[in-house]
Amino acid sequence: GAAVAGHNVVRNNTIAHGGRLHPAGIGVWIGLAAHNTVESNDIFDFYYSGLSVGWTWGYGPTPANHNVIENNHVFQIGQGVLSDMGGIYTLGLSPGTVIRHNCFHDIESFDYGGWGIYFDEGSTGIVAENNLVYGTKTGGFHQHYGRENTVRNNIFAFARVGQLQRSRDEQHLGFTFEHNLVYWTEGPLLHGNWNSPTGFAINHNLYWNAAGDAIAFAGQTLEQWQAKGRDRDSRIADPQFADPAKGDFRLATGSPAAQVGFVPFPLTGFGRQTAVSAEARKPFPPAFPPPPPPPPP
Repeated sequence: GAAVAGHNVVRNNTIAHGGRLHPAGIGVWIGLAAHNTVESNDIFDFYYSGLSVGWTWGYGPTPANHNVIENNHVFQIGQGVLSDMGGIYTLGLSPGTVIRHNCFHDIESFDYGGWGIYFDEGSTGIVAENNLVYGTKTGGFHQHYGRENTVRNNIFAFARVGQLQRSRDEQHLGFTFEHNLVYWTEGPLLHGNWNSPTGFAINHNLYWNAAGDAIAFAGQTLEQWQAKGRDRDSRIADPQFADPAKGDFRLATGSPAAQVGFVPFPLTGFGRQTAVSAEARKPFPPAFPPPPPPPPP
């Protein structure tokens, strides 16, 4: 068989200020490779995705499998320069791949597609669990199309255009979405294509619109949605985060999150585990500064 890159570890690094020569540069890229681990890194100040895993569009065979992405802190991604991106972007068959206990935030695309966790074409066999995702433009989670992915026990907060997105309709089970907390103040809960009779399983989630707006499920009430077999054991209730506006998502004692089977995970330990000098933390000048304001009339 062909030689395949594998069994590499990227751990405890600061990976930052990319995209200055090639804006589509990515913090860490895993293509046709297996059994790699990317853990405990700070990845920030990029104009495209922070991490990218897998590199085959659709359901064709690929040697990408069993890649582990955990304990990373990925933020300041996109910055309004490019589109179609994620804090993490996946592609193709990827059995055994796990995205666990990462913090993705401040993901801003130029136009469409500033997601936190983005399962693009053919993404298959991936588990995303115990991640904190907030402050995204187009949704904390999006699956374009794929098969048998699992998204469980994550916190998704403060997306703007919509909180969760699903695109292509397929007859097989695309993903299971369960035991997640979704918290927001603007945009709909669901955007994209959520009205097909098959293609996804969704249950045991907690939803809360902190602006007080009524929550619709793809244009339906919760009762209408549940009558179709969706979210039958989910709840609409305030999860009682400590100070979500300031990024503090600790749960109060007695939070209703427990009623949907959410298991609290540590909201610390994301990113590089050794100290970084103040000098290394200084921001780089942007390669694409905002245009100057127009002259007064």
